[in-house]
Formats: sequence, C-alpha cells, structure tokens
Amino acid sequence: MDISERKDLRRTNLQGADLIEANLEGANLEGANLIGANLIRANLQGANLQRASLQGANLIETNI
Repeated sequence: MDISERKDLRRTNLQGADLIEANLEGANLEGANLIGANLIRANLQGANLQRASLQGANLIETNI
C-alpha cells in the first residue's frame, strides 16, 4: 500500500487499520488515531507522529 499521494492524514481515525507494509514515508499523522493499528513492516520514516495515538499498535519491523 502506497500512501504517497495522500500524505496529509492529520487527525485521521485509523483505529485498528490494517496497514501492513504501508508506505507512509513523510506522512503527516499529527493527532491521528492509530490505536490497535497493524503497522507491521510499514515505512514511517520522516512521518510526523506528534500527538498520534499508538496504544496497542503493532509496530513489528516498522521503519521509523
């Protein structure tokens, strides 16, 4: 999954989303709800995660 064209995800509700191997490089996830999201092997390099909720998110092998 490549989110390169939609990098502005501020305050987006992605609770429980399946984002395995998602390319979120440079995405603006400020204030996003990622509670319980599956981010296995996702690319979050350079992403803005300020005030993002990551409780219970699966971050195995995530590139941050």
